[in-house]
Amino acid sequence: MPSRKKKLSLLINIIAPARLALYSGLADHFELQISHGGTEGNRDSWQALDEKLPNARVRRAWGWQISLPRKENGKQFDRRFIHITPGYIAHLLSFRPDVVISNEMGLRSLIALAYGAIFRKPVLVWWGGTPHTERKTNFARRLLRALISRWARHWISYGQTSTEYLLSLGIYRGRIVEIQNAVDETLFFADAAPELDIQPRPVVLYAGQLIARKGVELLIDAASAAQREGDVFSLLLVGNGRDKQALEAQAKSEGLGNIRFLPSRPPEKMPAIYRSADVLIFPTLEDVWGLVANEAILCGLPVLCSKYAGCASELFSPESVFDPENPLDFRHKFRRAISGQLPKPDRSRLKTTPQLLGDLIRAIEGSAQSTQPSLSATGARIYE
Repeated sequence: MPSRKKKLSLLINIIAPARLALYSGLADHFELQISHGGTEGNRDSWQALDEKLPNARVRRAWGWQISLPRKENGKQFDRRFIHITPGYIAHLLSFRPDVVISNEMGLRSLIALAYGAIFRKPVLVWWGGTPHTERKTNFARRLLRALISRWARHWISYGQTSTEYLLSLGIYRGRIVEIQNAVDETLFFADAAPELDIQPRPVVLYAGQLIARKGVELLIDAASAAQREGDVFSLLLVGNGRDKQALEAQAKSEGLGNIRFLPSRPPEKMPAIYRSADVLIFPTLEDVWGLVANEAILCGLPVLCSKYAGCASELFSPESVFDPENPLDFRHKFRRAISGQLPKPDRSRLKTTPQLLGDLIRAIEGSAQSTQPSLSATGARIYE
């Protein structure tokens, strides 16, 4: 008689399209319940994702969302969505999972850890923040993270920079399974014809939210400077956001020609966008990873990546990394990008969904047996 599948409960804020393949794989191996806090107002292209996980039990947990502006230097930098979701408690008690994963360091993880302590079940905290993204964490959050870092025994990090932050909290290396943040590579391997025929070439692509945190204002500055110096290229910006009109006005005031703004696209439409361009520039001022970099690499597109993206050092050589807040560095690297001098994308730096799924399954299974899982055969770093 076959043994029953372990029950796995995944507590998250929001279902992200990039994680669908990974979640589906977990649901094939475990009896998976995903509890989430609903959609967020800045994710207008993330629709009906619950329906794309038919092999999992997907439930919205009762609670509240609070949206607050986040300011830097007196200007709105981003919006922060705070999820207060006590409904996770009811979901855990009704489902009675054998293992729980919570992917943050706040109330949700405290709920998960309390469940684990009461029912003697392992809890894994899946973390993505980096030393840069967490540099301005306030005192209350630091206290909460100190508590969680001493309570939780099992950790999953997005990658090298996330591991670096966890180590700074004093978490023992042997408790961290380092994977990557990833997309469904099969979507981007698919043969897609370019959606656009843009002239003049080369076409410089930015894909993402049109907000201050993403550094698009600095990209327009660098592009305008390059055009004034005689460089010929087109700039394609794909995305939505509160700063779109301001960015359009900036481009006009700086005399930037050959620029086109397009609304955001769902993931399945993005391969045709990437194949319409010659290079991706990711000028973010703060990102825990930066999945557009994964997508561009998979589509064969060279990438110029901000050093403030969590993925920068893991996916790119120094020639492809720059400081968007240093105008001289940005302009120098921008001109190298449009002249075809960036290294070719290296897919070998990316882990595939099957690799990551295997690493996650081993971490989950190992958490129920030992506090120190054995080394992953696919190369996930499990620190000793």
